[in-house]
Amino acid sequence: MDIKKHPIRLRYHAIATGGATDRVESDILHRNRTIACQSIAFRNQTGLRGNVEIYLRQGEAYTFITDQTTPALNRWYWYPYTQHIKVGEQLSAIQATCVAGDILDLHVIGYSTYGEENVIP
Repeated sequence: MDIKKHPIRLRYHAIATGGATDRVESDILHRNRTIACQSIAFRNQTGLRGNVEIYLRQGEAYTFITDQTTPALNRWYWYPYTQHIKVGEQLSAIQATCVAGDILDLHVIGYSTYGEENVIP
């Protein structure tokens, strides 16, 4: 079985609408690929807001990864433990009490693998 690893650096960006919570999410992972996220980082560039929680999301199912109580303005918070994202999943960083126009960032550093073992029948 031939498995290939490729380094990745992914950046996602969202503008808050000012609801009870706002989020920035990664793309949904597609067929024949897995991502090993060795570092997951979040920041709100524009505001000192409420708690942020980061999840692995598959459809409407959320699996908790980490949280940060009241993150500071424009400061990166990162989770340094490897998480694997499989086909159909995505990362979701959800922050409480954002205001409209807040700029949310989600960065992922790791590697992706491609190969037969990742194919869904």
